[in-house]
Amino acid sequence: MSGAAIEASAGSGNRVSARHIQSLDGLRGIAFLAVFFFHYGVSAHTNTGWVLFAKPITAGGWAGVDLFFVLSGFLITGILLDTSDDPHYFRNFYMRRALRIFPVFYGVALILLLLTPFLHLQWRLGHLSFLFYFGNIAMQVDPSLGEVPPYVRIVHTWSLAVEEQFYLVWPMVVFYVRDAKRLISVCISGMAASLLVRLLFLHIAPQAGWEWSYMNLPSHCDGLLCGAMVAILSRQVSLTRMLRHVKPVFIASLAGLAAIIHHNGYAGYHNNWFAIAGFPLLAVFFTCILLWTIQPETALCRLGQTRILRFFGKYSYGMYIYHNLFFPLVARLLSILQHRLHSPSLGGAAYVFIALAATTVASVLSFELYEKRWLSLKSHFPYHKPNSSAGKPVAAHS
Repeated sequence: MSGAAIEASAGSGNRVSARHIQSLDGLRGIAFLAVFFFHYGVSAHTNTGWVLFAKPITAGGWAGVDLFFVLSGFLITGILLDTSDDPHYFRNFYMRRALRIFPVFYGVALILLLLTPFLHLQWRLGHLSFLFYFGNIAMQVDPSLGEVPPYVRIVHTWSLAVEEQFYLVWPMVVFYVRDAKRLISVCISGMAASLLVRLLFLHIAPQAGWEWSYMNLPSHCDGLLCGAMVAILSRQVSLTRMLRHVKPVFIASLAGLAAIIHHNGYAGYHNNWFAIAGFPLLAVFFTCILLWTIQPETALCRLGQTRILRFFGKYSYGMYIYHNLFFPLVARLLSILQHRLHSPSLGGAAYVFIALAATTVASVLSFELYEKRWLSLKSHFPYHKPNSSAGKPVAAHS
């Protein structure tokens, strides 16, 4: 089936539309908050009841990255499919991505460089790899590159590297393959190959294979490809028809994840079972969540449309970069607050609140005073979307 037939074959109603889907902003906000509370959520180091209750919840917050991957795969693939006939397809896509991603990323790098003599930051040659979005690979060789002693942590940028590597390759795949069935086959084959790569990693390095699997695109592309596959399918069948099959798939993926967590006794990814089966199960699980979120009038759609979650979604990119950047320095505040408040639990709660507030303020100021100026340049690289009167649905903006 050709690229044009992909869109034409979908029913005229209940399709992914050209309008901005607000509920996906909320879903992005959930993804950030999950990661944030994974890093900060159980910081009290006490056996207080609420802390013990929160631990098993926040322990799985790392999976927020996989939700980001599903969202990225869905939104980016939708854009690529709907602009595949644009004469400036590659130029516009890469320039718009650069204007969204590079200003914050390289702006932070510049600020850290300027702060180096004041914070006595200890840079090494391997840190240069982060500037070219290969930090995730460099950290497999030397895990200590995830920090710039004594105050800066950049390990969390591994996921940005994975997404950038995907953005570099995937537009070419979509452009040259185009056919819907073949693209879906590429997605399925990619996920199968990803499993084989993870098994290879575990065979070569049984004690470190799960870490290699987690931080590399070839071994952790399940979410990106699942999101991409849904974007392709949404141009063939109506959302209503797709949702008829979601519930049993969702239950099966949830049961699989629960079985792995029960077997391991915790919700972390630091184990072989998650490396083998956890990533594809998470990809399917979050893809089901995505479909319910974009379906009007569902509970997840209403949740995603709440102002607070949409707020965090709007600023999530900056929040993701900033929230963990000075963690070694911010962590010193915990013991001070616990001492001043005469309570490990209250001090821990105050610490989490202050970290979230500081991240929010920094991200809002960054977006409103700095990022917006770069984003306004996107107008020079407009997507030439198909005429809606022709019945061609267009993916949500990203």
